[in-house]
Amino acid sequence: MPRSTFYTRMQELGLTEQLKKTTRRRSREASKPRRPYTPSVALRPGQLVQIDTSPLKIKVIGDDGRAVSAELTAAIDVASRSCMALMIVPVVTGEGPPGRRIGGRATKAFDLVLLLAQCFAPLPMRPGWDPLTAARDSALPYGQLCAADARFAEAVAARPVIHPRTIVIDQGSPYLSDHFKGVCSFLGISIEYARKDTPTDKPLAEAFFHGFADTFSQFVKGWTGRSFEQRGYGVERQRLFSLNQVQAAAEEWVALDYQQQPHEGLRSPLYPGMVLSPNQMYDRLVTSYGYRPRQLTAEDNRKLLVPAWVTVTDKGVQIDNRTYRSLEGPLWDLEGLDSGLAHKNGRWEARYNPYYPDVAWLYDHRLSGRWIPVEFLYRHMLADLPWTHYHWQDAAEEWALGGGSREDEVAITLAVKERHRRTRRGPTARQAAEPRLPFRGVIRPETGDASGSGAAPATPLDPDTVPAAPSLPVPARDLDNGRYTLPTWAPAGSEDDPPPAGTAAPA
Repeated sequence: MPRSTFYTRMQELGLTEQLKKTTRRRSREASKPRRPYTPSVALRPGQLVQIDTSPLKIKVIGDDGRAVSAELTAAIDVASRSCMALMIVPVVTGEGPPGRRIGGRATKAFDLVLLLAQCFAPLPMRPGWDPLTAARDSALPYGQLCAADARFAEAVAARPVIHPRTIVIDQGSPYLSDHFKGVCSFLGISIEYARKDTPTDKPLAEAFFHGFADTFSQFVKGWTGRSFEQRGYGVERQRLFSLNQVQAAAEEWVALDYQQQPHEGLRSPLYPGMVLSPNQMYDRLVTSYGYRPRQLTAEDNRKLLVPAWVTVTDKGVQIDNRTYRSLEGPLWDLEGLDSGLAHKNGRWEARYNPYYPDVAWLYDHRLSGRWIPVEFLYRHMLADLPWTHYHWQDAAEEWALGGGSREDEVAITLAVKERHRRTRRGPTARQAAEPRLPFRGVIRPETGDASGSGAAPATPLDPDTVPAAPSLPVPARDLDNGRYTLPTWAPAGSEDDPPPAGTAAPA
């Protein structure tokens, strides 16, 4: 076949246009399901929630003072399109041979647990935020929320508290972990898995990422663009923000911009022409379905922490080659005892926070039935030093590569301190003068006593005290049959228009 005829046939079949596209774009189009797409439908807040993780496309300052990438994980409510929570985590490939890399980091299962924990508490306002981010002055039903939840009486941002009932997630390794599944079961959350290579199973989360990039990410220093073709030179040499600063700015953007901007997918049930914001839609939904707070107590927060199964000896307990002891008597009462859990070989349940590993908790289910706090044996050597479980792992791996033993806790503790000292020096004099705190999670679950953390158990629900939901001004059958007439305050021929200013519309 002549060359000209070959190219003519390729152009007739449409292959020429396909080959002009990048490999990533062709792969993305090939992974799409067949149309029409199935939309997600939910009638109540939290009935269906979509959670997904995507690259942030912003360079930030990492724990070592160098520019690193980051990932964004968001939880989107299908009914109100509200951003219930978001989490930004650093992404570091690490250095060293495969299987023994040092410094590798990405979104973990505990980061997803912190994302779920945000859904059960209001978003507190931070110093310097715009006054328009306050929930008091937003479209949220502030009076009803304050009456039902005392936490809204404080300075909270205009982001609703929505408890997820069912979440749609992909099949990434953090989502498939036993820890994440156990926390979802504990919180009463059902899990639905999206199909592999099918982003349209979570369309709202994907759309949120695009909107986040268009209205937030591209205006932040360190924006890398959507591809290498759009990336400029010297992005890593800019005056970048830390991960905590970007997290705080993203939360302010959610309360100030995203939750208060009209969304084309949100329409009033009585006035289809009225475009609502996520906060306005939540106001209408919560009026019909109500809101009952669920405050996570100290007992609940410990169930969210990372589990570790340990044996109590005369030295204490071992968690990731760290020795934990307690000055209290109950820990030594368990020395040498079997937990009675055959599926765990007689070991005891312990929980710890990877971002605050200086303290852990051991659960005594046989004798006292309570959590026993234990402290890291060499905690005094890292006093006032913000270190994490991941810093300990990197220091232990670096010490092992140098010929040291992983059981030498003193040497590893000194290595963690030395790594922190190098971080404080920084690669440049300008960065050394700036305060830099390592990433230690968005929130720290209160794990003290319930009286000290301010969280109290929810009071039992009395069905006789639940008020009836306000009804529509007309029967539902009249709405279906088209016999509903406009009220007296509505001008003729404007069914899609909102009521005039200063006039009360029907609830």
